[in-house]
Amino acid sequence: MNTAAQVFAVLAAAIYIVVFPVESFLLRRHRWAQKFLSTPPENVRAVMMWAIPTGYRNLVIALGVIAGVVAANSEQLVVGYTLVVYCCANMVLTAPTMLLADIQGHYPSKWESVPGTLAATVPALVALLLLPLGP
Repeated sequence: MNTAAQVFAVLAAAIYIVVFPVESFLLRRHRWAQKFLSTPPENVRAVMMWAIPTGYRNLVIALGVIAGVVAANSEQLVVGYTLVVYCCANMVLTAPTMLLADIQGHYPSKWESVPGTLAATVPALVALLLLPLGP
């Protein structure tokens, strides 16, 4: 696995790992977390039943990317590539649902989802595009 693909894969995982505690633990407690996740204070209680499992799902996907990079660097190329491709593809295919929710009017302000959608999608997409370039 080439270095550039690994860097973008790990960056994608790092973003998901950093957001995990914000979604799962801090959303109810901190205004900055609510602003970061575009959740008005009056909606926090209602979204917690989805925020917690989503945070954990994102953590598991991120750990899959890390495990894949470690496996690839430990001469377990099939396992490594499989994990990185599957987990990064999951990020690329699911993160844009934030944009879909925005288009449907579920965000407080129109296009407020764009930074989060890009951060959750672009590094994983770049990693996938760089993977075929070889070691």
